[in-house]
Amino acid sequence: MNFENRTLFIADNLDIMRGMDSETIDLIYLDPPFKSGKQWKAPIGSPAEGAEFKDIWTDEDIKYEWHGVIADEHEELYQIIQASETVYDKSMRIYLTAMAVRLFEMHRILKPTGSIRRNLSPF
Repeated sequence: MNFENRTLFIADNLDIMRGMDSETIDLIYLDPPFKSGKQWKAPIGSPAEGAEFKDIWTDEDIKYEWHGVIADEHEELYQIIQASETVYDKSMRIYLTAMAVRLFEMHRILKPTGSIRRNLSPF
C-alpha cells in the first residue's frame, strides 16, 4: 500500500512501514530513541507541554517473533545482539532488537536512490 506524499503518522513506525510498498520512499528522517534510561516530559509552558515518553527498554517493548526474523535473516547480527546482554544489560539487547527490525523495514521501503538522515543529539 502506498500513502499520499507528506502523510503524517502518529503510531509505531514499524506497523506503518510494514504496510508500505518496497522501494517507494525517497527520504527517511530518523530520530531514534537513545536508550537514555529516563522518563522524558516536555517542560511546562512549552508547545509540547503534557507530552511524555520513556526511553527505558523492557520485554514489553519487543515481540518474540522479531528474534526469529533477525536470527533467520541475519544470524551474525543476532549473535551480536544476544551478546550485548552479557556486555551491557538485558535492556541493551531489547533496544537493539527493536531498532534492528525497524532498520530492516526502512531498508526495504527506501528507494535505491533514497537516503536516511538521522538526528545525532539525544536532546
